[in-house]
Amino acid sequence: MRKVHVITAQNIVIDFGLATIGQRLLAFVIDMMVVGAVVLFMFIFISIINETVALLSGLIFILYTLIMELLFSGQTLGKMALKIKVLTVDGKEPNPLDFVIRWSFRLLDIWFSVGALAVVGISTSQRGQRLGGVLSNSMVVNLNAESNLTLRDILRIEDRSKYQPQFSDVIRFNEEEMLTIKAVLDRYSKYHNKAHLALLDNTAIRCAKVLELQEVPDDKTRFLRTLIKDYIVLTRS
Repeated sequence: MRKVHVITAQNIVIDFGLATIGQRLLAFVIDMMVVGAVVLFMFIFISIINETVALLSGLIFILYTLIMELLFSGQTLGKMALKIKVLTVDGKEPNPLDFVIRWSFRLLDIWFSVGALAVVGISTSQRGQRLGGVLSNSMVVNLNAESNLTLRDILRIEDRSKYQPQFSDVIRFNEEEMLTIKAVLDRYSKYHNKAHLALLDNTAIRCAKVLELQEVPDDKTRFLRTLIKDYIVLTRS
């Protein structure tokens, strides 16, 4: 699986697995089947076929991808089925303008070139981007990849009522920063070398600075895991 390195605002690197051409193509096929079924339903079950029905059918076909990605944070039904998603090149959720740019260039990337430009771009670019992705600074990632995390997967606490947070100021962080900390812990646990130890130490130092601690705890791994637990309890309870 191809991966791309994303450098966060905290100067920490996270790996994202890129969606393959096969995944994106199959997601596209699923989406077209859904749109086709909706349009067919409209023509079969609406008794009076008129210009309004034809217009609505055309709008559904044209706007489906844009509306779905805007409503479902970078996913269409096909992308949901294949567990892939649109993110920005710095690992964030695209803004509405990014989605509009991606959507507008589908006309050239997919339809006018019969998908040839999209395939070439995805195959040759470092981040697997077609032209619409390059211009919107977005990419499609694989949510099944090991490094793509969600807080629901992080250190589940069985009984939160019995857990007392140690660092109440952890709410100064946002969810992306917590995911970054988790990624650093995972990489150190997996590779356990000097480079990742240095990254772990640097992350702990930065976190302690944000929390205005007088000194960094000696057990930095435990410190970072505690921050994640505290964050979950304080923001999800």
